[in-house]
Amino acid sequence: MYDEMEGQTPAETSGDKVKTPAEQYSYYAGELGASAKMLEKWHKMADKIVKKFLGSDINPQAQSGFKLNLFNSNITTLKSMLYGNTPKITVSRQFTDQNDDIGRVASNTLQRLLSLDVQQNGEEVDAVLQSALSDRLIAGLGCGRVRYDVQTTGEGENEELLSEAAPIEYYHWGDVTWSWARNWSEVRWIGFRAFQTRKEVEDRFGDKVAEHLTYKSQKMTTSEDSSDEAAETDSAWQKAEIWEIWDKKEKKVVWLSLGYDKILEEKDDPLGLENFFPVPPFLLANPTTSLLIPTPDYKLAEDLYNEIDKLQDRISTITEAVKVVGVYDSSNAEIKQMMNAGYDNTLIPVSNWAVFGEKQGLRGQIDWMPIQDVVNALDKLREMRAEAIGLLQQITGMSDVMRGELGSAYEGVGQSQMKAKFGSIRIQALQDQFAKFATDLFQIKAEIISKHFSPQTIAQKSNMQYSPDVELLPQAIELIKDHDRAKLRVEIKPESVAMVDFAQLKNERTEYINAIAVFMQSAAPMIEQDPKSKPFLLQLLQWGLAGFKGASEIEGVLDKAIEAASDANKEQEGQQQDPALQLAQMAMQQEQMKQQGEKAKLMAKAEADMQLREQD
Repeated sequence: MYDEMEGQTPAETSGDKVKTPAEQYSYYAGELGASAKMLEKWHKMADKIVKKFLGSDINPQAQSGFKLNLFNSNITTLKSMLYGNTPKITVSRQFTDQNDDIGRVASNTLQRLLSLDVQQNGEEVDAVLQSALSDRLIAGLGCGRVRYDVQTTGEGENEELLSEAAPIEYYHWGDVTWSWARNWSEVRWIGFRAFQTRKEVEDRFGDKVAEHLTYKSQKMTTSEDSSDEAAETDSAWQKAEIWEIWDKKEKKVVWLSLGYDKILEEKDDPLGLENFFPVPPFLLANPTTSLLIPTPDYKLAEDLYNEIDKLQDRISTITEAVKVVGVYDSSNAEIKQMMNAGYDNTLIPVSNWAVFGEKQGLRGQIDWMPIQDVVNALDKLREMRAEAIGLLQQITGMSDVMRGELGSAYEGVGQSQMKAKFGSIRIQALQDQFAKFATDLFQIKAEIISKHFSPQTIAQKSNMQYSPDVELLPQAIELIKDHDRAKLRVEIKPESVAMVDFAQLKNERTEYINAIAVFMQSAAPMIEQDPKSKPFLLQLLQWGLAGFKGASEIEGVLDKAIEAASDANKEQEGQQQDPALQLAQMAMQQEQMKQQGEKAKLMAKAEADMQLREQD
């Protein structure tokens, strides 16, 4: 790729208007050449890191074949912690008004569409997210994009819709390039590379174009490596290299193949997305505001990885030397017989005992290699290796290694847990970054559904025609189709994709149940005294629940409880404000007062009669 782009220079200004296909090719080929130079150093570094991960980086200076591939182990552990489940998608309204039934049905419809795609194409979605996460942890960049595929039959007024889909696709980090930029908002264009056979080129661009393109084997590495080992991994199929460039400033998509002197095809903005690009912001490692280029995590700890490999090589070499080896006087062959097998509990005769005694016996004629010195050196190397591994864990933030392990005999459990908590901050940041990437990916998918899917496809794939809200479905679909007005928000929470830590989850739930018990004991007298305070106390409980992972389901239960309590208060207030009810209550009160007056008169008369009788 670099050889073909060499010598290509971009236009003097990004705003130059290019009209002919040849001028467009010259402009975009120059942009690709400038981008290739910008990313060349990172591509070469990433290829070496991939070899390091696979353990195929051969060090000719290594004295032993034993390797301690901690990089592979760390990445495998991180990947398992960050992604253990297919994403659970939730769609919510921007403003959750209680009486917005149409918005609620629209959110439920879109959520069904996205969740159904994950269920039916779970392996494909899983492969995209797994691959993007692996690229982020190893090479430093993960990428995925969304397409809109539609199949129709007939033409013009007779055109009929056969199927619609918005599949999510994975792109290798070496097949994506972009313009010079300091951050994502400054990116002017993004290029996607695809390799197509001659038959695929003929079907896509025609026979005339297919005859003039260059076909070559697809390489496993991104950088140009002409070694015999690299050639063994090349593709057996000869394919053409096609670039698909999404120009955000010009609002168009251009296809070209380097070496062919004009563009292959041009289209105006085909999707009409809010942010134009069919990809979310890259899953980028250690970005800076100087230049939008990833820095792989391995690069930040490369010295420690190399130091551990060096120490491990020395440990392996010295381990081979830890054996019983010595020298003896060759004139006494009987000494050699002592080390042979089959001489247990056996006396070996010595031919000249007097001379043997003059030479101080065995002690004077045998000298063993000092194993103790070798063992001491081996122990020292192991201590240095353990220290280097400890530094590596601090640099990489492997909190799962620190959890539950005491650093020394004088370190308490609480101190170890606090160390694990701070060590897990980086893991939590990676979880949030990966969840945001997945969220943005499905947000683009939702926008494509909103702007391009037909109402019939939305109703059919969501299966909402059998729901209790079927009467509101037409209005809900109309709201979905109006993307700017609907403002539906797609969200994938980090805990829904991360590997579940059941021990931590159990502790959190137990702690929360205990907190609820204390809260209810304190709130019960207040609710009994003033029932109107119940919704506010439940909202306070919900606020406390929001701080726990995996609490979204229980939050929904509390939402219903809060709504029911609010409705009960409104009903009670309505009854109190009903004029007829108030008149009835006043009449009852007057009747009660009248009866009490009659009773009082009777009591007074009876008391007066008693007094008269007493006087008589």
